[in-house]
Amino acid sequence: MRHVKDGRRFVICAIALCATLAIVFGTPAAAQPATDPLESLGLRETTGSAPGYVADGACAECHSDLAESYREVGMARSFASPADAAEVESFDGTPYVHEKSGQHFEMRKRDGKLLFRRWQLAKDGRPINLLEQEVTWILGSGNHARTYLYAAPNGEIYQLPIAWYAETKQWGMAPGYDRADHDGVTRRVRHECMFCHNAYPEIERDTRGYWRAQSFPETLPHGIGCQRCHGPGANHVRGALDGNDDQAKLAIVNPAGIAPSRTRDICYGCHMQPAVALPGIRRLGNDVYAFRPGTQLAEYLVGLDVDEVGRPRGERFEINHHPYRLEQSRCFLRSKGRLSCLSCHDPHRKVPAAERAAHYAKVCRECHALASCSGMHDEAEADCVACHMPKRRTQDVVHAVMTDHLIRRVPGGDELRAPLDERDPSVGDVHFLDRGVAPEGTLGDAYRAIAVLRATGGASREALAKLRQVIPSWKPDSVEPYMDLAMAQLRQRKFAELEATASSIVSSDRRNAQAIEWLGVARWALGKKDEGLSLLDDAIAIDPSREEALFNRGLLTATMGRPSEAAAYFERALALRPTFAAAWHHLGEARFSQGQVAEAIAAYRRALSSDPRRTDSYIAIVRALEKAKKPIEAERYRGHGATAAARPELLRRATDAPP
Repeated sequence: MRHVKDGRRFVICAIALCATLAIVFGTPAAAQPATDPLESLGLRETTGSAPGYVADGACAECHSDLAESYREVGMARSFASPADAAEVESFDGTPYVHEKSGQHFEMRKRDGKLLFRRWQLAKDGRPINLLEQEVTWILGSGNHARTYLYAAPNGEIYQLPIAWYAETKQWGMAPGYDRADHDGVTRRVRHECMFCHNAYPEIERDTRGYWRAQSFPETLPHGIGCQRCHGPGANHVRGALDGNDDQAKLAIVNPAGIAPSRTRDICYGCHMQPAVALPGIRRLGNDVYAFRPGTQLAEYLVGLDVDEVGRPRGERFEINHHPYRLEQSRCFLRSKGRLSCLSCHDPHRKVPAAERAAHYAKVCRECHALASCSGMHDEAEADCVACHMPKRRTQDVVHAVMTDHLIRRVPGGDELRAPLDERDPSVGDVHFLDRGVAPEGTLGDAYRAIAVLRATGGASREALAKLRQVIPSWKPDSVEPYMDLAMAQLRQRKFAELEATASSIVSSDRRNAQAIEWLGVARWALGKKDEGLSLLDDAIAIDPSREEALFNRGLLTATMGRPSEAAAYFERALALRPTFAAAWHHLGEARFSQGQVAEAIAAYRRALSSDPRRTDSYIAIVRALEKAKKPIEAERYRGHGATAAARPELLRRATDAPP
């Protein structure tokens, strides 16, 4: 960045020189058109969903000391390409073996690229179901953990299943993956995830909110920058370049100069996460990157909390529970809002490890005398945090320990760090985090139902019934609740209801490719096959990047006995997402039905490399290998599938394998 900074200073000096020459020699008779001051720094202002931002590097021109110290803060290193991320991992070639899924993992560097590799071992001890995928992005500073992402050709981003953990300096399963039936390489990274893990990208504004396309630009910001806390900086930079101090000050947010509640909202937008199982839900009509520092968070986000079966609220501890736990503390409650994140944390600076105990103890001593510790410490030894905010293992990221921000009078012991098994929380009830600002009545019921449907992928029958009940009297202006309703109706195969809902959406939003696709599926399922296919064609024409629409078009075409045409749709879907296991499987089926056995076997192999648990792909590849007169290889997949497939009993029945 040094050469960029120096170049920018040269531009500023050149502007000053031009101004001096104008004074000495006079202004030309024909005035030149006014130019945007940002152009002098080679900057452009963002538009779309997050307008008014500039590259965060511009801040360093005037705030070089803060920019320099901020580079060491974890937020600044929250997101990067493998080429730009500091190396904290071990790439010694030793595979990480996940016993529960029988999968072997490795991260390796080759030809300047970071590569993820996954495979299993067949009964003969040789690798099977090998997948190799280039890592596109690294998420996380590495202070506690890092996870790894890859971009599909259509711009969607997916998570890889292993993570690097700083405490143990070892590879392990990423959060939510420490199970036999983990998501593998199919977990999509949504814009809601990126909202907290990186600076805002530049994408088009979309009124469909949660149901916007989940593609990302090829170029993304590298880490959470200055403007996430200070607001969009384009006009601030303009004011500074023009020498207009008033404009510069008014156009930027200083968290120290606004109401304490608004300052907390800046931090709470990402750090107040009561339940990983049920995230907060944006207010309908808000696009994903609409939140601006200085505004009320409740106008952007409806916070939710849960009652977890078998775990009292005071014992729930997740990795992002900093303010959630702090607000349960007597210290916070008695401070009446004076105790906040900024009481202990300067977002611009990382406190050196040797100074942390004294730094935090100084904050505690503003209210507490050392005498209250019964003479246990002298002033030089006081480490309030180590005793009263001990590190504790988090229940959602079981390979990490974090500082518990619940300030305890009685310190905890080693039991707080004891190993935990990963398990899904059992949610008993859903309620609003702050009832004082939450939607009430019918609207409140609708928000809770929508949140549950999104968290369950539309599987909750109770939430579907509630949303279906409230929508007629509510009559929302936003398309989002209708899309949520349609998604649940599709998941629960209520095709007549889906047809009505999707028709209503399309009548007011004729470019909604997803709703048109769903309408096509509903009509096909109701026997209106030609209409269904035509609607799927319309959806693909509107948005050719939707691999699900292409896959569904191929699937329906295959049922009509047109395998060659179906294969073309599957291939188009796979060109957009090469790890789409279902598309590989059905491409294999189409090829096999055409007598292209070798091509079918290749497709089945790709399906199993993307998803090693696909029972139907084990059945299909055994059948195809036997037809190709390769009994040894057929037996190899049959034997491996007997333990690796999700439904081994189906494989045994379909291939006459012994139990």
